[in-house]
Amino acid sequence: MAAAAPASASKPGSPLPLWLPLLVGATLRLVQIQSPILGIHSWRQADTAAMARNFAEQGMNLLLPQIDWGGAGSGVVEAEFPLYPYIVALLYRLFGVQEWLARGLSVLCSVLTIALVVRIGRQLVGERAGWWGGLFYAVLPIPVFYGRTVQPEAALMLLAALALERFLAWLRTGRLAALGISWLAFTAACLIKVLPFLWLGAPLLWLWGQAHQWKIARRAGSWLFALSALAVTAAWYWHAHQLGQASGLSFGFWGGGANRYTWTDLFAPGYWLGLGVRVSVRNLAVLGLPLLVLGLRARPGPQARVLPVGLAAVLLAGALAPESSAVHEYYQLPLMLFACPLMGLGWVQLRQQGTIWGRQGAWVLLTLLILVSFTVLGVDYWSRERVAGSPVWELAQQIQARTPPGAKVVVGSGSDPTVLYLANRKGWLVSPQRLMRRDAAAWRAIGADALAGSFAVIESYEPFADGTLKTRLKRWVCDQPPGCQAGPSFVIPLLAGADRPAG
Repeated sequence: MAAAAPASASKPGSPLPLWLPLLVGATLRLVQIQSPILGIHSWRQADTAAMARNFAEQGMNLLLPQIDWGGAGSGVVEAEFPLYPYIVALLYRLFGVQEWLARGLSVLCSVLTIALVVRIGRQLVGERAGWWGGLFYAVLPIPVFYGRTVQPEAALMLLAALALERFLAWLRTGRLAALGISWLAFTAACLIKVLPFLWLGAPLLWLWGQAHQWKIARRAGSWLFALSALAVTAAWYWHAHQLGQASGLSFGFWGGGANRYTWTDLFAPGYWLGLGVRVSVRNLAVLGLPLLVLGLRARPGPQARVLPVGLAAVLLAGALAPESSAVHEYYQLPLMLFACPLMGLGWVQLRQQGTIWGRQGAWVLLTLLILVSFTVLGVDYWSRERVAGSPVWELAQQIQARTPPGAKVVVGSGSDPTVLYLANRKGWLVSPQRLMRRDAAAWRAIGADALAGSFAVIESYEPFADGTLKTRLKRWVCDQPPGCQAGPSFVIPLLAGADRPAG
């Protein structure tokens, strides 16, 4: 069925070159592509990278994802569908375990997403507005950073954009192949993360309802798309739950200990204020906010109303897991799929104003937006990936130097897996308090080959403040053979006699 043309399409002119936003986006995402797993959200990146490495080194069984913090066990974990780490593992099998390959896969996914954002925008808000929407996706901080991290967010955004773009193509042409691709992409997105069932499903449902004058209840086939995707997603998460029940290892999807569903946070003004500031700065680089407002006020064609529907759906999906949404900013990354075309429309509207501010001020606004974006990327993200001066990196190097490959290590500085991943070791992640509940001999008895930890940081990022806990930990370390250790970290090998590595 044919869709109406955007009511607010841009003025005619020569087509803008698609290669420009793709080139800009690729260039920014290639910055520090060889960085190790450090910095913002190294926690999530380390788990994803560990899954990929374990697939590559211990067998390519897609149904058995493994992490590094399983103690003396197998490390099989209850997790989302490991599509991204599995593809990374295939690359590792071909070229060796190198993190830049994983980052490169993310870059490829993100650059392809830019092209899809342009296509979506062109259909919904016009040729030029769509192009500018793609350029904004190419340069804004959140899409840039998570478009080159070792985690599935870039693949998720590609699948979401593909699902939306092909769904629009099906509405326009009626071709079942387009609908089939949309379903595959939608289902894969829901497997990677459950929440796309809401923040992507709601916009697709809105488009479907509008196309059928909201008589979808009378069309049995209308629900097959959603129900079949739900069935496939439920089958995986049932399987993942069985893995978690058997191993005792989980990313915490269910139960009171999940630490995701503290809905009382939604009634705290601080929650919404923090979320608003984060989105304004890291998603929109501050100056993108007025462009978004202009786009929302422009009242584009009926089909383009799916964009504010998508924005609302992302916020609602985040509210279902407020604890996670407040901590993990990549929960707000999907906003950009719907915000960038609206920002592009806002830019075109501003340029079409007859005032000097509209013509010249728009370019000033764009220049400042890019400067703010680069500043946020440099200060909040890229600077934190440097090896020099990183206590986490130094501890990982010490563990590698003082333990043999395959050693099981107890890391007593919290539950962040970054240290274990960087050291290429497996073992336990415990708090300092839990570490001190056993002595070295007791840890050795349950299979540990070394004890390690940091006096400088907790959870790989929070400074370990001076106080009673740090004093107790230092005293406990001194009580274990070989005795007190100077420096910001400690490594205590537990291997006996001839097996103990030199140094």
